[in-house]
Amino acid sequence: MIIKSLPQILSISFFTLGLAGCTTTTLDDRHLPASQPKRIIIQQQATTAPSAKYWLKQPPADYIVWLNQDNNQQRVARYEQFLKDNKVDGVVPMYQLLRSARDWQKCNSTPYAVPSAELWSNSLATIKILKFMVDSNVLRDFEVTSVYRDYSLNICAGGAPRSKHVYNAAIDFRLGPEGTPSTEDLLIIEDTKIKLCNFWRDYGQSLNMGLGVYASGQIHIDTQGYRTWGPDLTRNTSICHF
Repeated sequence: MIIKSLPQILSISFFTLGLAGCTTTTLDDRHLPASQPKRIIIQQQATTAPSAKYWLKQPPADYIVWLNQDNNQQRVARYEQFLKDNKVDGVVPMYQLLRSARDWQKCNSTPYAVPSAELWSNSLATIKILKFMVDSNVLRDFEVTSVYRDYSLNICAGGAPRSKHVYNAAIDFRLGPEGTPSTEDLLIIEDTKIKLCNFWRDYGQSLNMGLGVYASGQIHIDTQGYRTWGPDLTRNTSICHF
């Protein structure tokens, strides 16, 4: 199997996450995994370094423009230092961790956003899972597309009222390149989805990890409940429902 054991940094206590202003709620039964889920075993070839194609890209022009507005540079610097202090910096370029919602233009918002400081710690558990999956070669060619959204933007963009993005506790990402994927890209994407399910089934419960796939193909992860869902927002269409 691709991952034999989790290092100490991925202990259950390490992923205890208190959301500022968030009350405990009962999980929607539609999202709950089936009892006694089938364990997926994947044979892995020789270990290779995780892909860093996203690091070769220059920051988007709209990020540079946004960064130089108001006091965004200072706010980003403080948030980035917080991530460094907690040893979760460098997983993906900073501009990706600051992406708001893909429909930000329609919602008259901004493409990037720095969450308020009281929400910073909410991101740590999810970023650590992302980092471990990158280091373990579960994730190779991917790009983070949405992290924190304020409440108004989240509702306008079609997010759930109790979306974990509002609390800076969720990460959405796209597998493969932007645009039309090649045949090779499609094979890598499907293989990555299997690896994601393998990871979620093996370790998701202990990490309180949610794994979802939307109709757009975007992948969602958070650390606010062991559950999975697909395009119809139930586990019946989840990539892990087999």
